[in-house]
Amino acid sequence: MSVQGGSGAQCRRVVDFRKCCHRISNRLGLGSQKRDETFYLDLLFYHIRLHRYFVIELKTGKFKPEWAGKLNFYLAALNGTMRTPVEGPSIGILLCESKSGPIVEFALENINQPIGVSTYRVTRELPAPIREELPTVEDLQEVVNKLRSEMESLRKELPNEE
Repeated sequence: MSVQGGSGAQCRRVVDFRKCCHRISNRLGLGSQKRDETFYLDLLFYHIRLHRYFVIELKTGKFKPEWAGKLNFYLAALNGTMRTPVEGPSIGILLCESKSGPIVEFALENINQPIGVSTYRVTRELPAPIREELPTVEDLQEVVNKLRSEMESLRKELPNEE
C-alpha cells in the first residue's frame, strides 16, 4: 500500500522536497536536570534552501482538534531548542484521512505557528513517475533470497557450538 500523490506536478513537488530536505531523527528531547522527557515526532525534516524545520504528523482517521495542539507543542519545542537566529520558524504539516473545514479552522484559530492540515488517500498503485524510481517486489524478493542463502552459507561454515 502507498500514499497516492495526485497530479504529476504534485509528484514533482514531493521529489523536489526530498532533494532539498534532510530527514532528521524523530526524537525531540526536552527536560531539565530533574526531569527529562522524550517526544517522538512522526517525521522531522530540515529544508536546506528555506532554512526551516518541517514537522510532519501522520494520523489515521478523521481530524481531531487535539492533534493541532500536539503539533503546535512540537513546533514550539523545536523552535525553542533547535532553531538558530538565521533559521525561519518551523512549519507543521498534519496529514489525516479526512477533515472538516470548520473544525480545522477553529482548532487552528489561535495557534501562531505555521501549520497546514491536509488529507491523503491510500491506494495499492503507485503513480508511474514514482513506480519507475523504485525497485519492484520481485527485485526486493531476489535481494532477500540472496541474503538468506548467504546467511545460511555462513552458518554452515561456523563451527557447531553444542
